[in-house]
Amino acid sequence: MRAPELRRSGIAPIGDIAWGTHLCCFVRTTDDLLALLAPYFKAGLESREYCLWVVSGGLTKSAALKALQEAMPDLDRYLAEGSLDILGAREWYLEGGRFDRRRVLHGWLHRLKRAQAQGFAGLRAAGSTDWLDRRKQWKDFMDYEAVINKTVRNRRMLVLCSYELARSEAADVLDVARAHQLALARRAGAWEAVAWSDLNGFTDRYATLSPRERQVLHLVSGASTNKEVADRLSISVKTVEIHRMNLMRKLRVRNQIELLRYGLHFALSSREHQPR
Repeated sequence: MRAPELRRSGIAPIGDIAWGTHLCCFVRTTDDLLALLAPYFKAGLESREYCLWVVSGGLTKSAALKALQEAMPDLDRYLAEGSLDILGAREWYLEGGRFDRRRVLHGWLHRLKRAQAQGFAGLRAAGSTDWLDRRKQWKDFMDYEAVINKTVRNRRMLVLCSYELARSEAADVLDVARAHQLALARRAGAWEAVAWSDLNGFTDRYATLSPRERQVLHLVSGASTNKEVADRLSISVKTVEIHRMNLMRKLRVRNQIELLRYGLHFALSSREHQPR
């Protein structure tokens, strides 16, 4: 299995993520959403990715563009290259007032194919749900999110879906989180992330790790930086980075949050797993 190709997410809590990551975020205000998506798209544009931002509700196209311009003084260059499109949610999701998940899914894949044909590294997207009628369209949209999760996984795509926290009941939050690999929310002014990947089969995967990889996993699970791990194990930072990528490949995780979660889940406090 090849090591995942990592991309800068632009989102502080999760750092680098692999192609095929499907994220969601719960937001209270438009400002919260802009604070998350502006650096997310900035990272994508600077990495030669085609970016598609679908907006709705209180977030207008002009507000989204203004936020990006503040984050990227040279944004006009990317616009001229066709690296970014900002569309309204009803324009993207609805046709004749009707949500057709097959049509929307085809739209994402068409944009990806076109982006790669134009030489972009892949597709980075953000979708919104302010337009969604929770009573009539919720189940169909959750089915769509589940399909997106599977479709994105094997492609050069990153997709982040936003949900209004004020409109979300407890059951809604669980539905959404389970349909994504990572869930983000803002607490006390800082973004926090939770990984929702299945932990089944982790013990078997752990058995494939070398003793050194187990040491690195233990230290990473303690929130050590690459420099701290390198100093502790008397190896180079580059070697630590290689170990991290090998860990992600062998454990079949797609980002640093999932790697941390796996490390904690396996009870690395036991003597066998302590670095020497």
